[in-house]
Order: sequence, then structure tokens, then C-alpha cells
Amino acid sequence: MIYLDHHAATPTPELVRQAMADASATAWANPSSTHRAGQASRQLLEKARELVAQSIGAAPADMVLTGGGTEACNLGIRGLARGCRKIITTAVEHPAGTESVHHLARDGREVSVLPVPAGTPPDPSELARHLSEDTLVAVQWVNHETGTLFPVYEYARTCRARGARLFIDATQALGKIPVDVSSLGADAVAFAAQKIGGPAGAGACWVRRGIELDAVLDGGSQERGRWPGTPDTLSMVGFGAAASMTEQRLDRQPAIAALRDRLEARLLELGAVPNAREPRTATVCNVSLRDWDGALLVAALDVERVCVSTGAACSSGLQGPSAVILAMYPDEQWRAGSAVRISLGIETTEPDIDLASLAFQRVLSRGQP
Repeated sequence: MIYLDHHAATPTPELVRQAMADASATAWANPSSTHRAGQASRQLLEKARELVAQSIGAAPADMVLTGGGTEACNLGIRGLARGCRKIITTAVEHPAGTESVHHLARDGREVSVLPVPAGTPPDPSELARHLSEDTLVAVQWVNHETGTLFPVYEYARTCRARGARLFIDATQALGKIPVDVSSLGADAVAFAAQKIGGPAGAGACWVRRGIELDAVLDGGSQERGRWPGTPDTLSMVGFGAAASMTEQRLDRQPAIAALRDRLEARLLELGAVPNAREPRTATVCNVSLRDWDGALLVAALDVERVCVSTGAACSSGLQGPSAVILAMYPDEQWRAGSAVRISLGIETTEPDIDLASLAFQRVLSRGQP
């Protein structure tokens, strides 16, 4: 099997598997309990918090541990919205961000969705026109389907100058580009373990010190009252171990970019049209193939034992073209219907790319059934 869907989930490295295996005899206990079993679990949890914080240049006390990236996005967006009458977002956000914004719209907030024509992120000057002190901006750092980088540092400066709040979805950024929240200038930033080799049930939301963050769930006082519920210590151990490997992932990005470019060049020779704009991460190419249905192409490649996707796994149960590509190219709707996302990771090899290229060639030569 050739796995090229790393933007959905990454394989679990041996270091992470071993860390979770070693912790399994202790991590079952409730880390909020005061007895020794609970406190042993608490020690594991806090070590994981420390490792995740180190990977993003943060203090452990500023990390809110959640049950995944979607929970972190919900907490960051809805938790920052107190006193915000206006919400600004873009047309190409992940469903975790989009649906959180929709929730606020149903509560009566005014929502502005900035266009991203041909994948070009909104200019900071365009963002500035919409800002005031009662505004929350919710944007991604790295697009989950195209890998396009958004100018979040410029957005942060613009927001600070006008007193607006800023949430950043960095679930696709960690491990692909350097992340240092201490210099970023955002108010809250979301992360997910499964994008860096950790388990799916772990995430985190960094919150700038001094920011009031409302809880979005009712329950206990865990995570200083910001995220109630008993933490999954074992999953957090996996998150911490995966976060400790961030530098190794960053070191591999130039080699991954070379593999991505090799595959993309071959796909363009086969008639594919690229959808992404630079700058982008090394890890993904997104292409469309006219006269093909993206879902059928993914299924045909799966028969060839090549794993790719049409877009966000969170939307895979929905029928219809990619909302991201459709928003990018509204006048070329065939792109969205035929789009395929191929995403690479540190495990991807040159033989993987060559075999995947041959599989694409075989499938495309047969034509769509």
C-alpha cells in the first residue's frame, strides 16, 4: 500500500507507539483524582502538555488540552467570541472552523466571508477594512486541501492595530513549517495530534495569557474550567511524543518537497491541472482532471493500492464537489468535482512516488468507467 493522505492523518511512528505502550499501565487513572493512581496519570498528562508546548514555543500553562483538532477549533473560535459582534473568516476554511463560525451566526453575530480567488489568501489591507474592536477573525494558517500558506503574521499585526481578536487554525501547520506562538501575535491557536503522527483523540488550543476564553461545553473544572471532561491521558502521551519529533519533521520538508514536485510534474504530463498557489507547504499537491469525477478517481486508485483523497476527510461523508476548490474557482466548477488531494509525509519514499505515478497513468489511460 502507498499512503498519500497525510493531511487526513499521519502514520504513528515507533517512538509514539512505544511511549503510549509504556504509559498504558498508568494512564488509565483519572488525572483529576488526588490519590496516587490519579497523580501518576497526572504526571504523564503534564509531561505531555510540556512537550506539546515546547514544540510551539509556548508555556505549558497556556495550553488547553482537548479531544482533537475540531474541539480545539471550536474552543478557540467560540471561546474568543465574547463581546464580538462581527466574525471574519475565509471561504476555504476547514469544516471545524466553518461550522464554529456558523454556530456564532446562529447566535446573531454578523459574519463576513472573505473570498480566496484562485487560492490567493485575502490581503491584510482587505482584512483591515472589516475590522473594529468588536471583531473576531478566524483563519487557517495552512489550507488543508492545497497547502497554501496564509499571511497570518500580517493578519496578526493588522488585528492588533485595530483591537480585533485573532484565532488561527494551525492543525496543518505544525510539523510542516516552524511554529512559534510567542511571536505570532494571535489570541488562540489550535493544533491536532493526528497531523504529526499522534492519535486522533488529542488536540490542544494555545491561549494568549490574559485572554478570557469562555468554555463551550458544560461540565467540570478540568483545564482551568475551559475544557471540561476527564482527559484521555494515554492519547495525550501520544501527542506529547509526536510533538517531540517536530524538528525531525521540519528537517525532512525539503526532501518531501522534491518528492511532491516529482509527482506533480508527472501528473501535469498526464493532463492534470494544479489548484494550489504558492507559497505552500512541501506536503501536498492538489490537482484536477477534466472529465473525471474525483471520488471515482480516488476509488480507482485505491484498487491500485494508492491512498489519496478528494479533500478533507471530515467532509468525506458528504456528496458533492470540494467546497474549498469550488470557492477558489467558482467559474470553473469542473475543478471542484474532479479535484484530488495527494499529501506526503516523512514516511514517503521515492519508490512510493514512482509507483503512484504509474498507478495514475494506468487508471487515467483506462478512462473513467
